[in-house]
Amino acid sequence: MHKIVKSLLLGLAAGILNAIPMALLNTEWEPIVAIILHWLGLAVLLSYARFPLNHWAAGMLFGGLTALPLAVLMHSGIPIIFLQDIVFALILGGFLGYSTDKFINTPH
Repeated sequence: MHKIVKSLLLGLAAGILNAIPMALLNTEWEPIVAIILHWLGLAVLLSYARFPLNHWAAGMLFGGLTALPLAVLMHSGIPIIFLQDIVFALILGGFLGYSTDKFINTPH
């Protein structure tokens, strides 16, 4: 399977994991689509870019940084949910960085 397809599948999995709690809370569809697209793009970025960090650390860093604008737009008035989104992005970003290293960048 090509590298971009693997990246998109990992990003889709991460996006779905992040979107499930939002869907259970009856969130509108626009933020859910934005979250899924966010993780799709981040997975491609992490699998093709080379950072001077471990892959899990780069995933956490860029997962948190790229989640900040989404969290501000979606939950600016509710600080606890804003913090929850950032923590979830850090954890999921670390997992995504580790997964891209293990399943995409490491030759088998």
